[in-house]
Amino acid sequence: MDDDIGKIVASLPGKNCGQCGFKTCAELAACAVSHPAALERCIYLERALPAVPPEPALIAEEISWIDALGREYDFILEPFPEDPGPREIIIPLNPVNVEKLGVKKGDILYGRPSITGCPVTHVGVVVQEPDYFNGIIVWCVVGLLDARERGRDIGHYNIIAYEGLVRHTRAELQIGRRYYFLPRRCVLMSRHSGLVNALAKRPHGMRVRVEGIWIS
Repeated sequence: MDDDIGKIVASLPGKNCGQCGFKTCAELAACAVSHPAALERCIYLERALPAVPPEPALIAEEISWIDALGREYDFILEPFPEDPGPREIIIPLNPVNVEKLGVKKGDILYGRPSITGCPVTHVGVVVQEPDYFNGIIVWCVVGLLDARERGRDIGHYNIIAYEGLVRHTRAELQIGRRYYFLPRRCVLMSRHSGLVNALAKRPHGMRVRVEGIWIS
């Protein structure tokens, strides 16, 4: 395993720029051992990568652009191919609990978004080692059943950002603008709003980071 990671690290630019969503090239390489598609997230390797088939795609003609309450939205945010679900960057209302609970990569956690207006408890698997200094957790939202056997309650939390791919949009995406969007796997099928603050082209879509999340 270490040899495999070392080979991938050697092929990466070594910039540790964080634009792929990982803190270092080594962390990206560790993910890529099990999920090769993760390398698509390195903007410096994009041209050298072979085409990777995307996950089952939405059919543009079948998209209504209307959420469950009849409201229009601008784009659909889909999970990264290597992720088990939508990627959220969150912080518990008491950030100290992240270190106090010994949260680590691979843990199953559950809690309730406190400011966005979402009435649904979210369950997520932690996909990066937590930032204990700031109390930040990066997790991917998974099904509620995953919390039954080994899930731990982190209480209420705030969503800092969503990250994912945009393959279908009705608006030109620009950094600094607020949009309505629909997370593809949202249980409520309810539009969210957020401020786009990062964009990067990928072979199968646009990598987008959205902050200031509200359900509206």
